[in-house]
Amino acid sequence: FGKKKVRQAVAALLDRGPLVRNVYQGTVDPLYSLIPTGYIGHSTPFFDAYPSSDPARAKELLEQAGVQTPVAIDFAYREGDMYTKETAELRRQLAKDGLFKVSVQAVEWTKYQKEYAAGKYDMYTVGWFPDFPDPDTFSQPLVGTGNVLHSGYSSKKMDQLIAATQQFSDRSRTAGDFKEMQALVGEDVPLLPLWQKKDYVVAKSEVAGSQYLSDGTGTWRLWELAWI
Repeated sequence: FGKKKVRQAVAALLDRGPLVRNVYQGTVDPLYSLIPTGYIGHSTPFFDAYPSSDPARAKELLEQAGVQTPVAIDFAYREGDMYTKETAELRRQLAKDGLFKVSVQAVEWTKYQKEYAAGKYDMYTVGWFPDFPDPDTFSQPLVGTGNVLHSGYSSKKMDQLIAATQQFSDRSRTAGDFKEMQALVGEDVPLLPLWQKKDYVVAKSEVAGSQYLSDGTGTWRLWELAWI
């Protein structure tokens, strides 16, 4: 996975639809970017570059990378029933065309964190929850040099973009840099976003504005609520 073309081949094969429908039963939405829907600068570089599973393109990318197929992948995941189902679906997609040979292992959470930080696995899945309602909570921690995912990814251009977005308190001025950042993630593929959670709001019939209460950023828009 040190070769970008190999990572791009994985991106070209994956189809988020079965994950959303079959594993999570429609309780999540497919995610095609580092920055989720609802945040400033959100775009869809992975959908733009890889709109559907394309085995022929994945094969071509692996040929360009100069690797023999099937490419062996050691794929680890956190113990748990839902993680097992998710990993089984991802493994199926990667292996079905004979381009990758995927071995999977479930690992206890504490051990898992230590071992993926040490670079023991070729591929692994982790979740990320925002600390605050700003796209910066996804940029520096996930794709900056020395990121918390321990991916080994380091890009001077990415670090420059991250620094640029941190200069403005008027966050609308950062949208262009965040979009460029996401495009770079779509090109380099240091990670593959899969899905984002849905928020559900339940309200009595006499309460108006509940459909605007959550915008996906973790901030409750209480000012949108009113009595009918």
